[in-house]
Amino acid sequence: DALPIYNKSDKTEMQLDLEGVKAVVFDVDGTLFDKRRIALHLIFDEPRYMFVLNNERKARRTLSGVYFGDGRTYYETLYGKVAIMSHMSSKKVKWWYEHRYMPSMMRVLKKHYALRPWVPELLPRLREQGIKVAVLSDYGCVDERLAALGFDKSWADFVTDAPTMGGLKPCKESLLAVCQQLEVDPAEALMVGDRDDIDGEAARRCGMRFRLVTGDE
Repeated sequence: DALPIYNKSDKTEMQLDLEGVKAVVFDVDGTLFDKRRIALHLIFDEPRYMFVLNNERKARRTLSGVYFGDGRTYYETLYGKVAIMSHMSSKKVKWWYEHRYMPSMMRVLKKHYALRPWVPELLPRLREQGIKVAVLSDYGCVDERLAALGFDKSWADFVTDAPTMGGLKPCKESLLAVCQQLEVDPAEALMVGDRDDIDGEAARRCGMRFRLVTGDE
């Protein structure tokens, strides 16, 4: 079965092949909203922390796909790497992340970004058809970031972040943990994301199907 969603506002269609699918897992950044230019907006919002922001993005890339087991271990590792790169203490990096970076992210999302038009139509329809919906972000503070975008939590059965589940995609353990939470077999789940090398690779590693979302959809 296929579920097409046509948006009159931007004349685009989001279509999913749902044959045998019991759950759909959506990535957030780049999938539920177009994240282009977000780094630039973050720099303009907090220009004095541009150097630390750049190092955080570099450090995150080195941790992609690594299984840490829990969020605490992941963040301790992330803060440690950023601290070395930025010549700061891990305690200072943690303070920056929680008190400057994440609040800046909320402001930028609320001011400059919005959910893709198909999101508020597609997700509730999936649930109406008895298909479970999960949202998995590689960034923390996922509830607050989704709220800044206007996301209604009633659209999903489960909302979480990859560090809490064990590690950033394409770490397969994070997706497997989400499937376990949804009580579905990975073969019965579909991953929807904007990066084949990250979201798609994570799905393939644990036996899930994958649907690539492009910027035009």
